[in-house]
Amino acid sequence: MKARAVLVVSCRDRGTQEGLASVLTPDNEGGPRGLGVSMRGRGSKLEILVEADSAATTLSTCLAFLRDVALFQEVWLLSHRKAARVQRT
Repeated sequence: MKARAVLVVSCRDRGTQEGLASVLTPDNEGGPRGLGVSMRGRGSKLEILVEADSAATTLSTCLAFLRDVALFQEVWLLSHRKAARVQRT
């Protein structure tokens, strides 16, 4: 049985969406047989399509993406806050 999931991540702007896509892309090259991942940007949104031969693989891949997105958010926000403080002084 094939399973498919679509994750849509809304970013605050296109630059953030492009940054997220560039961070996630290297992990998705050369994945296991039977797993397909594609991403596409639509303005400030990033759509991630995950297809696999099993629901368990699809779910675990989606969970991995969500963890990576959460980590990106923390790092991105911290780096931008730090840059904002540097610019103010």
